[in-house]
Amino acid sequence: MENKVNWRLGKILDGRYEILSVVGMGGMAVVYQAYDLQLKRDVAVKVLRDDVSMDADSRRQFRTEYQAVEKLSHPNIRAVYDVVVSGDTEYIVMEYVDGINLKQYMKKKGALSWQEVLHFSTQMARALSHAHRRGIIHMDIKPQNIMLPKDGTVKIADFGIAQMDEEGSGSSEEAVGSIHYISPEQARGEAVDARSDIYSLGVVMYEMLTGTLPFHGKTVAEVAMQHYSVIPEVPSALNSDVPPELEEITLRAMQPDPDDRYPSADEMLADLEDFRRRQSGSAPAREETAARDEVHVITKNVPRISKSGELSREGYVRRRSRAASISMLLGFALVAVFALGLFAFVWDYWLEDIFRDAERIEVDSFVGMTEAEVVNNEAFGQLYAFDVTYVPNANYEQGRIVSQDPEAGASRMTSTDGIPVKLTISSGVQMETIPDDIVNTPYADAQLRMKELSMNVILTWQESSSVTKDYIISVDPAPGSSVASGSTVTLTVSAGPAATYTEVPSLVGLSKQDALLALQSKGLVCGETEIYYTSSSADKSGKVMWQNYEPGTQIVMGTPVYLQIGTGPSMGQNQG
Repeated sequence: MENKVNWRLGKILDGRYEILSVVGMGGMAVVYQAYDLQLKRDVAVKVLRDDVSMDADSRRQFRTEYQAVEKLSHPNIRAVYDVVVSGDTEYIVMEYVDGINLKQYMKKKGALSWQEVLHFSTQMARALSHAHRRGIIHMDIKPQNIMLPKDGTVKIADFGIAQMDEEGSGSSEEAVGSIHYISPEQARGEAVDARSDIYSLGVVMYEMLTGTLPFHGKTVAEVAMQHYSVIPEVPSALNSDVPPELEEITLRAMQPDPDDRYPSADEMLADLEDFRRRQSGSAPAREETAARDEVHVITKNVPRISKSGELSREGYVRRRSRAASISMLLGFALVAVFALGLFAFVWDYWLEDIFRDAERIEVDSFVGMTEAEVVNNEAFGQLYAFDVTYVPNANYEQGRIVSQDPEAGASRMTSTDGIPVKLTISSGVQMETIPDDIVNTPYADAQLRMKELSMNVILTWQESSSVTKDYIISVDPAPGSSVASGSTVTLTVSAGPAATYTEVPSLVGLSKQDALLALQSKGLVCGETEIYYTSSSADKSGKVMWQNYEPGTQIVMGTPVYLQIGTGPSMGQNQG
């Protein structure tokens, strides 16, 4: 397969797009990094794979992508520049995104901070709002299709299975989309609308907030069934730092019944923006985080009163339970699962008490207390078996309990060995030193080293003739500085020297040697030459017949200029 995709490297498609490297390959197409010789910019070229190019369904799906995206123009959607059908070759010329996708980013970081989740989700919602208003449903929203360029923006890509509303959104014979992010109606092959994309965005937000997917299974069918029959844990149960408001937005988007979700991406975007405004207008970050944690501890067992249009945690569970109960009637297997779950519930809350001489209690609240007040307390020691972990935390003073598992209020049976409780205790603010050798190293390596020190990284780019492109010019705070873990570090990266332009000389009529000398005098190089057979006299043999840039054009020094060299009449031609 490698040879089948690499044969285009170095080729120039239609005299314009020079293929540089392979950047991605899927089941239907290959994506290359290319250089647009006409507009002097990097582009991505998506070419239908040779082994599927004759398949009518593949061609139809390939054309669906550019027919969908050509209607769209938005900073958070990967732009399409050109669509070319040249003989049997069909390809799409797209914006080249220099970065990684969201899935790769999450693999490096695990669960993201709620600020990052808000930043990414807001941009994705804006892109979906733009697409939906133009009648385009993406139908395959997943982290692998969310590109993260170096400038911090988000680009939604791959509209390969997009659907036009005006063509109808009837049911399909098979589910489309990626199974872990697919909406319940897609999983059942039913009719879909824009709310299907909203569901998928909710699953992506869940994964960003928790570092894990909401549904797991050994087979595709098992995962698909869970979308409409299983209630996943709420994000805050997996990550206590998740703000309740952002959790509510996520859970409303993930409702299995489309009527219970946001009716449009605009309304979801409005809630995200409202949450952002409330955060930016509140107290300083440290005070706000501490206050939010305290409120969460106090109110986590109190029913939440929601504003109009918001979905409370209790409302989420009630709605999801209703959808789950209905879906369980679809098959005998689900009924059996339900029966087993019911037996486990009855045993846990009733039968176990009959067979064991033990007392059920509610777990105390320890968050905010000191280690001495809890771990060294004789009364607590008789009830609990504590497992203590220490972590740096700027929001709690050293020795204060940051979180507990199980949470306060959870019902547990007493035991002679004590109820197991995991306590996370603040070790205070941990200081880290900016490495002395980080300057003049590749920015990707430097960024990873900063992440390993738990630093937040901001990248800025600056032209430089003395520092290699993509290497670090400077760091703020400076190398050797001692800073608190979790601080923000700015890495200034070399964008390479400023481009120097030169004028393309007139080469037509010159000998090949003279043309090479003329190009060298202008700081240019000669690309691959092509033989040009003339049908006239031999006086044009060895002379330049054509050049790909017009004389006088200003281009970057070092750019290759392509020539066609005449050979005079070819053998077998009429010599007159």
